[in-house]
Amino acid sequence: MQQVELLEQETFCWPAPQSREVALFTDLTLLSETLELAAVRGSVNLVYLQQALRQRLQRMRQVKTQQPRTIERILRELKLFGWIEPLSSGNGAGPSYRLTSAGVDALRLAQHTPRQFRRLLAEKMQEIYVIPGWFIARLWHINPQGQGEVILPLPPSDWQTRSRGWDDHGWDDEMRQQTVTAAQLARKVSASAFPIDDDDWLRAVEAAWRQLGVQRPRGAHHTATAVFSPRTRLTSAFRSAWLNLLFNRAPYKEDMIDFPGGRPPLYPRTFAGWCPRLESLELIFYTDAHPKINGRLLFPVSVFRKTAPASNFEPIMNVLDPEGDILWLHQPTWDGIRERFVQTLIAVHQQLTARRGTLYVSLLAVRDEVCRQLRISSVAFDEFLGHTLDFLPATGFPWSIAVETDVREDQASAPAQYRRPVYVNGVPHFLLGLAHLRT
Repeated sequence: MQQVELLEQETFCWPAPQSREVALFTDLTLLSETLELAAVRGSVNLVYLQQALRQRLQRMRQVKTQQPRTIERILRELKLFGWIEPLSSGNGAGPSYRLTSAGVDALRLAQHTPRQFRRLLAEKMQEIYVIPGWFIARLWHINPQGQGEVILPLPPSDWQTRSRGWDDHGWDDEMRQQTVTAAQLARKVSASAFPIDDDDWLRAVEAAWRQLGVQRPRGAHHTATAVFSPRTRLTSAFRSAWLNLLFNRAPYKEDMIDFPGGRPPLYPRTFAGWCPRLESLELIFYTDAHPKINGRLLFPVSVFRKTAPASNFEPIMNVLDPEGDILWLHQPTWDGIRERFVQTLIAVHQQLTARRGTLYVSLLAVRDEVCRQLRISSVAFDEFLGHTLDFLPATGFPWSIAVETDVREDQASAPAQYRRPVYVNGVPHFLLGLAHLRT
């Protein structure tokens, strides 16, 4: 019996990653821009890239220069992909790198067919890290009846709390109640999207809370004078708990591992980096600002299958699961989804308008719900919205539609700065207005 179980484990386990040290930068255009600079200049190094990489909007934050550590990670990842190779020691400026022939091919894709460059990135990241395909498969395993939709709760937003002394870190009834309430709120939206039992959830959060409590405060603070925020600490405990329960080497409540090695596939920091990466590759969608959810909502916009309708799905042939199924990205055509997209866009806008009492509402909030209902990526939403703006008014479309680049005060707050804008013709937009044209 033991031999059979081991054989099954080997059959359904993902291959060992070539590297566990994933770069945590999330703006993947840094990769293509570095390749372009290397092609123009002949070689690049850390000092040159820190000066040459352009200013950029990362989510909603302007970044003028990249930190040296970020550039080191960019170069390391490009080297892992086989797209650059060392040229020289750099004469004190660090090693210099030049493009390989594979790097030239990758740059050509990035410049002429960005969609195919994203597909190539997905293949390379799967080859090196294994995380992309494993993560998609795990989401579908967690909630197969809900198309892989998962809710990762945070402490209730209406919880009023005060700072505590550093040594006052006992697990008490208040922490226990907030933990149970968070789980109940998540299940109220979708029971299958948060399938963790209360007892397991409480034990995992309490264990993480106690582990955080024995750590020393940062800086020169003595524990006798240092304080901490219970909300911040409980938030960290929640993240550790649902990562340990839902995204460990074995699925929740199962003994059969599907990820090799002795370490968990993800930690809180790497999870925070992988989500925007996988979103950029059009493999998942996620949001931390859905109006019905206190926490993160995420779901795959891709699936492993033998075959899928070519009219709605695009295969990445070199990304396979342990059973040999191909990763298919949900990529409906504009002609195929136009009517559903427009109807959903209008319905969601009307719901938000009724709630806020204003004609213009958050385009990001509209995007989040439209993507959830249609199971499309944020990149696809941008494309379809552009079609809506460009073509529908000329076809007798009975609605006036406008998008604005203005940022409301609530959209510029610290948490909102990490949200991906909606891009129309390469320009970030944040507000949407729709009004029916009366005849």
